[in-house]
Amino acid sequence: MKKLFLLLISPFFLFCCKSQSNIRKKEAEKILDKTIIALSEKKGAISNHDFLILSSMKITDTAFYKNGKYGIGITIMNSKLTQGLKYKQVYSYKGYKVVSKDSLNLFKPFLSPIPYVDLNKSKLKEMNYDPFSVTIIFDKAGEVLYTFPEDYKKYYQEE
Repeated sequence: MKKLFLLLISPFFLFCCKSQSNIRKKEAEKILDKTIIALSEKKGAISNHDFLILSSMKITDTAFYKNGKYGIGITIMNSKLTQGLKYKQVYSYKGYKVVSKDSLNLFKPFLSPIPYVDLNKSKLKEMNYDPFSVTIIFDKAGEVLYTFPEDYKKYYQEE
């Protein structure tokens, strides 16, 4: 009886989890595009030396991120100033080089693998560099709870 009950409710849980995942993947591309727009407004066009680092993960620190379920990080770095970045695969997104640390596979559907490129081109050791970076925390419904820096929240909220 217990096995029959599990068999009956398993498809329900699988369907629920899958539909949430699809919603997040669909929104991830829109968020990435909005981040590129935000960067363009801040510093101008992205150069050939710039590349993206994309990350996603489940939130386990619920004390700091109240009601947060998952987060996305998007960092734009300049390869001329990058040193020591470890990665195995390089991708392309709308002409931009991308390194993905995407544990939730939100960005994977729209990234295309390209041949390996060395993005660690800094010739200066121990240089301080502050790349453009945005972190977005979502609740389980996919609504934006927090952005860091906070003034970028306007880019990610629905009109």
